[in-house]
Amino acid sequence: MKLTGQGFLTSPKLRGLLFGGMLCLLTVSQRFLSQQEAQKDPPASRAEIESFSRTTLQKAAQEPLEAEVEPVTEPLPHRKFRVTYRSLGGIRIRAYLGVPIRGEGPERGLPCIVTAPGYGGSQQGVMLDDCQRGFAVLQVYPRSQGESADLWKIDGPDKLTWHLDTPEGCYYQGAYVDVIRGIDYLLSRTDIDASRVGAMGTSQGGGIVLAVGALDSRVKAVAAHLSFLCDMRRAAFIPGALVKTLLDRYKVRSARTLRTLDYFDPANLADRLRAPVLLSAGGQDAVCPPETIRSVFDRLPGIKSIVVYPTLPHTSSGDFYRMCWEWMDRHLGN
Repeated sequence: MKLTGQGFLTSPKLRGLLFGGMLCLLTVSQRFLSQQEAQKDPPASRAEIESFSRTTLQKAAQEPLEAEVEPVTEPLPHRKFRVTYRSLGGIRIRAYLGVPIRGEGPERGLPCIVTAPGYGGSQQGVMLDDCQRGFAVLQVYPRSQGESADLWKIDGPDKLTWHLDTPEGCYYQGAYVDVIRGIDYLLSRTDIDASRVGAMGTSQGGGIVLAVGALDSRVKAVAAHLSFLCDMRRAAFIPGALVKTLLDRYKVRSARTLRTLDYFDPANLADRLRAPVLLSAGGQDAVCPPETIRSVFDRLPGIKSIVVYPTLPHTSSGDFYRMCWEWMDRHLGN
C-alpha cells in the first residue's frame, strides 16, 4: 500500500480513483439555500466550540469511572468481558472488550482499538474477534444505544434531533464522552499500552471516532468508513442525506439547530485531530454523501488518506476493512 504526498491511496487497484467527477455535488440552488439559511444565525465559532468541548470534558473527568468488569464465558479463542462504567451526567454505559490470548514470548502492553456502532445503535463495525490480530478491542455502546439503552434512554424518538435548542444536553455531547470514558477504562488496565490507542468505526461510528480523535489526544490513529455526522450544515440540504432526512422528519431544521450541530461536527473539530486518519467515501452513498466526508479530509492537518469507491453505496467494504487494520498496524506499531 503506497501513500502519495496528497494523502490518496494509490495501489494499482485504486489508482485513478480521484475525487473529481466521482462526487455527487450539490446543485447551485441547494448551495445557495444552505448559505441563506446559515446567515440567519452565524455558525458557532472555533472559540465557542473549543470552550464548550473543554468544559464538557472537565465535567466528565469529575465523574468517578466505577468500572464493573464481568468475564463472559463463551467458547472463543480469545477473552471476552462485559464492561459497565459511568460517563457524563452519571449515566452508565455498556461496552464489550475482546483481549487476545497470548501464550508465546514476553508480554508487552497491547495496542487497543475503541469503536462505536452505526446509527441503528446495535451493529458494530469492528468485531471483537479481531482482537486476535494482536489488539485489545473495546466496543462501546453510547448512551441509549445497544445494551446501554437498558441502563438509560433518551425521552424522544431520535438521537440526532434530541435537545437541539442548545449544545448543552445535545445527544452527541454525551455520546462522544461515552467513548472517551471507554478510553479511560482501557488505560486503567495494566495490559494496555497507553501510547498505542486507535479508533475505528463505520457510519455513525466513523463520525464518532473522528470527533473523539479530535477531542482526545490519547488517540494515535483513526480509521473511519463512510462517516456520518460530517459537514452537517451541507448535509442538511442534500436530498437523501441522513442528516437532512432526520431534521426534516422531526421538523427541526433551522438556523438554530444547525448552529447546535456545529459543536459536534467532525468538520469543525478536524483541525484538532493530529493523529493519522484514514477515510473512505462511496460515490453512490446518498446517506453519508462523499462531499461531506471530503470536507473533513480537507481540514485534517496531519497524515491523512482517503479512498473513494465510485460505485459503493452506504454499506460495508471488505477491501477498506483490510486497509483499516493495515493502517493501525502501521501507526500503532503492532
